[in-house]
Amino acid sequence: MYRILFSIGSFSIYSYGAFLALAFTIGILLAMKEAKKSNENPERILDLSLYVIIGVLIGGRLAYVLTNFSYYMNDPIKILYLRQGGLSFLGAFLMAFLLACWYIKKNKLSLWKYADITTPSIAIGYAIARIGCFLNGCCYGVISENYGIKYPSLNMPPAYSQHLKDGLIASGSTCSLPVIPTQIYSSLYGLLIFFIILRLQKNKKYDGYLFFNFLILYSVARFVIEFFRFYENGIMIFNLLTITQIVCIVIIVFAFFMMRFLKKINNQHLVD
Repeated sequence: MYRILFSIGSFSIYSYGAFLALAFTIGILLAMKEAKKSNENPERILDLSLYVIIGVLIGGRLAYVLTNFSYYMNDPIKILYLRQGGLSFLGAFLMAFLLACWYIKKNKLSLWKYADITTPSIAIGYAIARIGCFLNGCCYGVISENYGIKYPSLNMPPAYSQHLKDGLIASGSTCSLPVIPTQIYSSLYGLLIFFIILRLQKNKKYDGYLFFNFLILYSVARFVIEFFRFYENGIMIFNLLTITQIVCIVIIVFAFFMMRFLKKINNQHLVD
């Protein structure tokens, strides 16, 4: 689509990297605003964001490389090409969460309070980053003549390269076959979750309420979108579900359990 936004000499600004940077910037500013509303020091968010960014880049890249292992083993140097796309949201989220937990514990802060403070940022950041995926041509869906869009050959977007590799299009073709734009759908449900979280924020029941509601909403939406996503390895569990869908089910169960647990603790505190 528009994989490269513009170039300065020989240095190219990739749409994926640009929108990822925009997602981080807006997310940090929003979290600082939420921290102030929650009577927390906004400067803490700046410190915390450093660990989150490191976690996103390392965890997201590691998970993406593992799920596309054969591609990167054929040309390992491409593992370092972060500007060209290739981050797994679940991998990024897990690593960022673990590093955030370490920072919060180290500074004796409230984990679930800070989780709620950053939840709107996660949702809107996800929505913005997926636009970068769409422009980059990664994280696309399966081939669909009726509901797909074609990626032009310009700058060899992943969708085009994959179809060329699979022999679905001839060398020199002007565009890929039409694929379902799952990135746009992902961006839209990220935006929808963002507004739902803002609505839930008005009647927040306990610390962690927003965070675990986000996990449930995201996992349900991601579970559905997986049916339309393309994966080169095509690994299926029980010949029915993708690994990501299994992870989503685990997250949903865990989130419901934690919500019951935190609600019980909150009720006990109210009684005491």
